[in-house]
Amino acid sequence: MITRHLLMCPANGHSYLYLPEDPLRRITGVATGLVMVAGTLAYASPAHAAVATKITIRTDHAPAYIGDEVTVSGKLTRSSGSALSGRDVLINVAGKRKIVRTNSDGLYIAEFRVPKSGTFTAEYLGSDSYDESAAATAYYALQYRTFIDKFSASPRPVEQNKPVTITGRTNRIAVAGDERLTGAGLDLLFTGDGSTWSYVSSTTSDKKGQFRFTPTAGQSGTWKVVLKPNLVADGWLQTERSAKVDARYRTSVSASSAKSVRYKGKLRVHGELERKVDGSWANFGGVKVAVYQRVSGSKKWKLQGWAWVDRKGRFSKRFTAKRDGRWKVVYHGSATHLGDSSRTWFVNVR
Repeated sequence: MITRHLLMCPANGHSYLYLPEDPLRRITGVATGLVMVAGTLAYASPAHAAVATKITIRTDHAPAYIGDEVTVSGKLTRSSGSALSGRDVLINVAGKRKIVRTNSDGLYIAEFRVPKSGTFTAEYLGSDSYDESAAATAYYALQYRTFIDKFSASPRPVEQNKPVTITGRTNRIAVAGDERLTGAGLDLLFTGDGSTWSYVSSTTSDKKGQFRFTPTAGQSGTWKVVLKPNLVADGWLQTERSAKVDARYRTSVSASSAKSVRYKGKLRVHGELERKVDGSWANFGGVKVAVYQRVSGSKKWKLQGWAWVDRKGRFSKRFTAKRDGRWKVVYHGSATHLGDSSRTWFVNVR
């Protein structure tokens, strides 16, 4: 039979149960801060379990694009549900970190510009009295917004069946600012009627984000460059630029007159107008050409009149000659034809 003794600790007045040492076993117990080891006593600090905590996280909206501004918020509580205030919370938004502190209601809030795709997390690292806790959002797959700048199409208008040069630069909008988008695929499309688009060719932006197309302009219409999307995480969105280019027939005007005429005599200016169709020159008529003179000592050309071009491409017009000077004939062009100017020649008025 084991004799049990109820003793009182002189240090703190606590009662404890004392069992004399059993030579065959060693009994260890903890009671009111005391440790009983093999019939002897030792004092130990009372054991306290850390309080469990819970943290939540949410965003004011689901981000879709890199660089979006989001507000991250949540609440830190004890396991009982009561607020845990004045505690530091580590927020991680796709690799961008920030430490915020909970208010008296256990709430925290922080604003971010999202740097890339990823999961957003909130973490309380705990303390001697409280356990750590963490929470996370869903994974957000984001893309870069894009744009094309330095876009141009030249010449405008362009001679029919000649190349038009279309250039530009691809960019993406990042958190730190605009960045050149390299290795991006681009398509070139064309429409002559403004509604039906036809594929022309493709290319890829270079290491500076630049691209270049040189299609043949067979007719007037609109050229469109499409930056193709890459909708993987941290990829980019589609964007496009377009330019209307008139493809016009090339024209050539030639003209001449007598090189000398009496004062107030009649000077007949005559010549021909042609256009280039499918690589060959042909007579072009049914339009008017302008006749100009620049009198000696002047730098300004003055319109003297208009001459009608017949269907054979020929024109002739008489003018009253009063002063020496140089003459020329100009076809100003149209929506379908490029303009041209003849060589100049000098007429002496005696």
